[in-house]
Amino acid sequence: MGRLVTWFVLLIAVLAVGCAKYNTFYNARKAFDSAEHVREQRLKQGEDVSQPTNTQNGDYQLAIKKCQKLLEEYPGHSLTDDALFLMAKSYHRMQSYRMSIAKLDLLFQNFPANKFMEEALFLQAANHMFIGSVANSNDYLIQLQQQFPDSKFQAEALRVGGDNAFSLERWEQARDSYLRFLGSFAEDEHAPQVGYNLAYCHWMLQEYRAADDRLEALIAGEPTDRKLLFEARLLKVRCLSRIGRNEDAVVLSEEIAPEAEVYASQGLVALAQAEDLVNQGRFEEAAPLLENLPEEWLVGDVKPRLGELLGEIYLRKWDLENARAKYSDAVRSPRILENPERCKQINAALSDYMAAEQRLDGAADAEAPKYKLIKANILLFHLERPDLALELYRDIASTAEFDSTAAVRGLYGAAVVYRDQLAMPDSAAVMFERLEHDYPDSPQAHMLDPDGDHDLYAFLMEQERLAQETRFAETIEMSAEEAGETVAPAPVSGREPGVRFSRWRERKLRRDS
Repeated sequence: MGRLVTWFVLLIAVLAVGCAKYNTFYNARKAFDSAEHVREQRLKQGEDVSQPTNTQNGDYQLAIKKCQKLLEEYPGHSLTDDALFLMAKSYHRMQSYRMSIAKLDLLFQNFPANKFMEEALFLQAANHMFIGSVANSNDYLIQLQQQFPDSKFQAEALRVGGDNAFSLERWEQARDSYLRFLGSFAEDEHAPQVGYNLAYCHWMLQEYRAADDRLEALIAGEPTDRKLLFEARLLKVRCLSRIGRNEDAVVLSEEIAPEAEVYASQGLVALAQAEDLVNQGRFEEAAPLLENLPEEWLVGDVKPRLGELLGEIYLRKWDLENARAKYSDAVRSPRILENPERCKQINAALSDYMAAEQRLDGAADAEAPKYKLIKANILLFHLERPDLALELYRDIASTAEFDSTAAVRGLYGAAVVYRDQLAMPDSAAVMFERLEHDYPDSPQAHMLDPDGDHDLYAFLMEQERLAQETRFAETIEMSAEEAGETVAPAPVSGREPGVRFSRWRERKLRRDS
């Protein structure tokens, strides 16, 4: 009888322990479901659910605490994979993405065939996207597609894949993902934002009509997010201007102007209006509009984009000091500029040009050609002013007594401007002939030789070899003189002593013979 009682007590204890395990997880699940219920209600009301409420946070934290207790007190329990997944999803909802990643990694390592794999792969892809680890995010999306081709998370996978490409500015890839998403999930809650992102991709790819069509559809759908609707109409103003519907752009910009103050976007609307004037070539009208923007409007994206527009206007007016200042403002935020590479290039070119101009003032005659050459090259290759570059190249060509190397480059530069920029082949020919006559051994003359191989590297290496032979011969002669010996001069590489060697003349004689 005593033994029976003992076994009965042990059975009750085992059942109690088992019940405690399941009760702990039950409480965790109950807290999580409570937070999710609030989320679903907020979704129905059209609220942004990305940031949980304090009540939701409390429930998610309670769920995590209960799951952690289960893992610590009952290691190896059959609910371990359930607990890990519930913790990972709770951390994800709380935007603690790195903690969520850690829990999902444990789930994948210890339960490679777990029943949550489909959703877990999607959550891990989203986690990595939110921390900026796009490559890892894409890896998990690929796994999701391969393992679950008919997944209910495919809509989210397409959207996240598009967002990944969007964040990396891979506009074509993002465009294609968004198009597939909208083609299959047009009624999804994220469709309006995806539609706007798609229009922006079209804009960045200079597909302005496609962008305008997408924005028109988005606006017609009257999204509940009023800020998104405002941003769509603002981008549409810019698209209308690019496709030549300038009057429509003016009308729409005036319509949205009263709303701009609500979103602190008065500066962005003014930029769109000025941009429309610039697109029409009305620079004189655009300049005062941009120059007189109130200081309080120069927030967010406004200042760098203002710098890009005004920098271009000042450059056209040849106001280099102000152009450089505005381009310097622009390049501080290159990602939001329409043409960031051009802005960076012009900003650097203007800095170098003005530095050379400053050094040129008061420079000695021997130094002046070098700074003039820097200015001329910048004018030709970066600032698109071949007329001013030509003046400097011609001036440099006349400075052989101070710097023959610069003079060669001046002649060559002038010839190139005449030939390629001004379509004056006769003037170019005069410059080229003068170059070949006065500087036959120069690299520039070598490149002009119609019968030459035009291998500049080989030419320069040959020049260096000849120079080394000359230096070697001079060293031998000096050593012999110091020793009191007499050394008969010997030709070097076929040269006659005392006779100037000209590869150009040699080639010309060969052609004429």
